[in-house]
Amino acid sequence: MTVADAATNRLRDSLFAGEFVAGEEIKDTQIATAYGIARPTARVAVQQLINEGMLVRPPGFSARVRTFDPAQVRDIYRVRRLIELDAVREIVSTKPPLAGVADALEGFAHLQGGEDDWSRIAAADVAFHTAVVDAAGSPRLQQFFGGITSEIRLLIALLKNQYSGGDALYHEHEALYRLLQGGTPVAEVEASWIVHLDSAERFLAQHLS
Repeated sequence: MTVADAATNRLRDSLFAGEFVAGEEIKDTQIATAYGIARPTARVAVQQLINEGMLVRPPGFSARVRTFDPAQVRDIYRVRRLIELDAVREIVSTKPPLAGVADALEGFAHLQGGEDDWSRIAAADVAFHTAVVDAAGSPRLQQFFGGITSEIRLLIALLKNQYSGGDALYHEHEALYRLLQGGTPVAEVEASWIVHLDSAERFLAQHLS
């Protein structure tokens, strides 16, 4: 791993942990000083996160943490529903092994939503849904979902003060996992999945209004 890669990962983790607010300025010099690296290296890290859509750099200005509005949230969740519901239908139809989903569910264990746990809660949430998409066995679905997971995690990070903890999220995702294990009609599984995603979308849109 290069110094630039390490700096990129550190800055990305800070964004996912909610250490910056939406619209906050991120200067190359600021990152260079904080991380003890050269300014050109810091610029590479910042540019990588611009490429990933987590930061934006208006012409003539320093980079800033990306902001979202309700319309963007709706668009992200529109794509998310297309991907996840297709994965759910495939899982119910073909009944593939769900060990990866079960392992991801365990990521919620003992998370209470304190300051130290926040980034782990967000990571566990995304890991569970990523594991569901992976279980469907479509590399292209995985690729498409990977294209929006950074946006989803950044959205969650920007709203960390609105969440109350990991216990409720664990039980909610455990119920979804049980539905995938077999025997539940696909229409019922889809309906529960839609309720889950619609609830998250409404929450995010409301608090970004």
